[in-house]
Amino acid sequence: MEWTDSFVEGANLLNQRKLPINGNDAAILVHYWDAWPKHYNNKPHQHSFFELCYIFDGQGQYIDHNQTYSLAQGVIFLSRPYTRHQILSEKGLKMIFVGFELDKTKSSKEIIDLFASLKDTHSFINKNAEETLVVKIWTSLLIMTAKSYPLLNDSIQGLCAAFFSSVLGHFIDQHSNYKKEKKYSSYSALVYQAKLYIHDNLSQSLKLNDVAEYLHISGRHLSRIFQTELGQSFSSYIKRERVRKAGILLSDSNLPIKEISEITGFNTIHYFTSVFTTEMGLSPGMFRKKFKQQQTL
Repeated sequence: MEWTDSFVEGANLLNQRKLPINGNDAAILVHYWDAWPKHYNNKPHQHSFFELCYIFDGQGQYIDHNQTYSLAQGVIFLSRPYTRHQILSEKGLKMIFVGFELDKTKSSKEIIDLFASLKDTHSFINKNAEETLVVKIWTSLLIMTAKSYPLLNDSIQGLCAAFFSSVLGHFIDQHSNYKKEKKYSSYSALVYQAKLYIHDNLSQSLKLNDVAEYLHISGRHLSRIFQTELGQSFSSYIKRERVRKAGILLSDSNLPIKEISEITGFNTIHYFTSVFTTEMGLSPGMFRKKFKQQQTL
């Protein structure tokens, strides 16, 4: 399929609708749908969510973890949460992209684990994706929305759900045999409970021993579980969750930055600004400004 301005119109209308994408076992938070007829260079940055991009035309480069990949017609690539990346193109790229994440509080454990596999995929960039299911559903969704087909909200939600299902199927490494052989650790339930508690209490201090006490285990045991199951320390996870929540509030609300720092549990606005800038590559104020600019394009 060739580029059409309907992609831009469809993306704008989807952003205006802001429809929740909820199912029996999953809820997807879409931060933005977008389509650019000319996307040029951007600076190295990272998101707290996934960003999926598809190239219709043009030449460029995608830099991911200091590795450089060629961009051309038919390339699809997935930027994973907290993965520093950059897009370069001197003459511009015709591309569509979408930013999204899983709402873990409204999703089943199986879906949460699938998104964890998506985050760790090694197959995050593919060529010749024109005829793939994910691209066909994506472009159909944008065009049908732009052409004002008599779709009910449920119909659009169904298309969106099918699209994100196809994303999982496309990018999760097939050699992992996830669907057939995935084994769950006995610690998974504890990790999930800890994550939920952290998510709901980000404004609090969230000390290791306090969360461990809530789960009726020792702080040492909880620390070991986080390292084993998530591959990161308890404190690192807390910091990233605070930054992720702050990013959402900066994007989706007009709350003062000082209030956002308090909601997300940072002791001072200076510390909040320092941590956020280190993690995201932009200060909170610049992050909000850039998001607003993208929304008005």
